Amino acid sequence: MPPARRSRLFAVALAACAAAAASPDRAAAQTAPPIDPAATATSKFTGARWSLISPDKDFEGGCVVGFLAWEFSETGYFSYNNRIRGSWRIDELGNLKLRTRDGVRFTLLVEGTTLRPSRNFAFLRRAELYQRCSE
Repeated sequence: MPPARRSRLFAVALAACAAAAASPDRAAAQTAPPIDPAATATSKFTGARWSLISPDKDFEGGCVVGFLAWEFSETGYFSYNNRIRGSWRIDELGNLKLRTRDGVRFTLLVEGTTLRPSRNFAFLRRAELYQRCSE
C-alpha cells in the first residue's frame, strides 16, 4: 500500500475514534451523579439502581421501577430487570463478577460512573451501558 494512502486511512480511522469517544451516550455518562469518594467499595454499587443509558430505553423509568436496571444488595445479591437474580462480588480490578442462579458467570466492567457487560448473553448485550441513578 502506498504511504499516502496509508496516511489517509490512518487519518480516517483517527477521526472515527474521536467521533466515537465524543458520542452523546459517553457525554451523558460523564454528567452522572458523583459517587462519594469516601464510600466503601461495596457501597459504590449498592443503594441505587444502575439503569440503561445506551441504547436509550427510558433511563428514568429504569431508575424507578427497575426496567433494564441492575440493583445490588449489600449482602452480595443482585437483580437485573426484576427477573434475573444471582450473586456478585468485586474483583481485584474493581469490576463486578456476577453469577446468575442458572450458573452463568460474567463480568460488568466499571468505567468511571458506568457499567458495561464484558460479553453478549441472551438477556444482555456488550454494547449496553448502565449508569447509576440518583438516590
